[in-house]
Amino acid sequence: DPIWDPWAAYGAHVDKGALPPRMATTTTRPPAAGDMSSTLYCFIVMLAGTYEQGLVEMQLSRGISAFACEAHSILSSSVFDIKAKGPGGEQRVVTTANIGSMKCRMGGKWNLALNSEIFVRAWKVVFALGIYKQHGWTVKIDPDAVFLPSRLKDRVLGANSSFGVYLNNCNQGLHGPIEILSHGGMYMFDEGIMDCESKLSWEFGTWGEDVFLRHCMRWLKVKQIEDWRLLSEDHCFNANPAKDGCSSGKVAFHPFKTTDSYVHCLEGALRTPAR
Repeated sequence: DPIWDPWAAYGAHVDKGALPPRMATTTTRPPAAGDMSSTLYCFIVMLAGTYEQGLVEMQLSRGISAFACEAHSILSSSVFDIKAKGPGGEQRVVTTANIGSMKCRMGGKWNLALNSEIFVRAWKVVFALGIYKQHGWTVKIDPDAVFLPSRLKDRVLGANSSFGVYLNNCNQGLHGPIEILSHGGMYMFDEGIMDCESKLSWEFGTWGEDVFLRHCMRWLKVKQIEDWRLLSEDHCFNANPAKDGCSSGKVAFHPFKTTDSYVHCLEGALRTPAR
């Protein structure tokens, strides 16, 4: 996979001058400590009382998706406990973090969910929690995206997460089902989100949160790295995992809005080696 060949050289022993030009002007923030450089902090923004909560409860029960990352958070419109029984019958409980109202209208040229302001608040809560500082990579994953964290860890293996990058998952530009930032990228985003909100709020009535994030990354000079092995969905590369199955070997598949369809996709993905 030629996209990732340079990452094998991104170690602490390599000086900045040895890096490719597109990576030479990234953040100077400290890297994640020691063996944390490839660990994942994953969070889900969930609309309570909907199919999304049912999906998250199932994921918690099985220990999959965000719950298979080294650390996780669930964000919603209030603070409450999500409960599920584990495989051995043990009670599993996760308490949500409050981001306030998640109501938004549909609109813009493509009749999108105009949810940028909601996700700005979500990212601010993530920054306030500060868990990202202990991990190499932060992942925002949608509840209806089938996500295999072990595959992502293989993708970033050998990458120096102190560099300020985000991973572009789609030929149409970053799409929201899975959003991945390095440790250094998160520091830059944390410091610059207020500036992005001020500069880009005019877009909130036109585009959704993934466009805000990609434009904010550009504004903050967080470097974009393409990786077409991250996401399979019908808006990227003419893929259709709901129709054709989840056998592409990618990291995430979207959308699967029922527990049955989600588990069916997951089982198909696990039968197929990562590619």
